[in-house]
Amino acid sequence: MKELDRLVAAGYFKSRSEAVAEGIRRLLLAYSGAAGGAGSLVRLYVEGALKRDLGPGDTFEINVEEARRRILKFFGTDSVNEVLRKTRTRV
Repeated sequence: MKELDRLVAAGYFKSRSEAVAEGIRRLLLAYSGAAGGAGSLVRLYVEGALKRDLGPGDTFEINVEEARRRILKFFGTDSVNEVLRKTRTRV
């Protein structure tokens, strides 16, 4: 929660829920692309291909500067408003 609050305070997201929604969207895109289609994440989970979920006590690190560089490279900007606008207009 502290890391999410830090990302919100840094202006990457407007709220924790927006950050979580973006994380889920990226997770779904990553698994859908790797497994070949929409709904792949659910199928992979049911088939046991996704062996481990993050639990409440699990932690992972986010390199904020690396994330910013990747956002800039992918979206052509690191402006939160522009990134959100571009993300929301994708279908």
